[in-house]
Amino acid sequence: MGIKKYSTPINFIIFQACWFACVMGAAKNLGWLGPLMVLLTVPLQIHLLTENHRAEILFVIICGISGSLLETLMIVANVYTPIDQEWGQICPPWMAALWFNFALLVSISLAWLKGKYAAAAILGGLAGPVAYWGGEKLGALTVAATFSKGYVILAVMWALALPLLVYLHARLTGAKREGK
Repeated sequence: MGIKKYSTPINFIIFQACWFACVMGAAKNLGWLGPLMVLLTVPLQIHLLTENHRAEILFVIICGISGSLLETLMIVANVYTPIDQEWGQICPPWMAALWFNFALLVSISLAWLKGKYAAAAILGGLAGPVAYWGGEKLGALTVAATFSKGYVILAVMWALALPLLVYLHARLTGAKREGK
């Protein structure tokens, strides 16, 4: 069994470290730091902590690209504004890196959500906006001034996104619903 026995805590710790590197890097004008850390840790986690490497690589790519497009839409719609304006209304690399990083959280630490789409929607709707709130408090972005325009939109987006990602991961990896 080896290291895979500890895959959930290892993945969660790496996810948090990369999240802070991305967000704090952006806030401190070191926007390259988080993407570099994600670039180094994602392949390592896929190799050491997952079983179906090809499916996990595909899932990470799909999640990263679709998440980056979704973030670009959120920026264009003025739901939030990244602190680093050099990318204009395109998702900055540090935010894109968060999605590549998040893919493995869905795959490993949040594997218990497989087949539990209502739980995924509730978790996404609550935890997603909290991550943006944390990013705002740390100085990486500014959420829209009105609660309904900012955090409510983020909550709805994440309440839809997380169950879709859980479903997609299960389809790509051939995972069965927990308990069946």
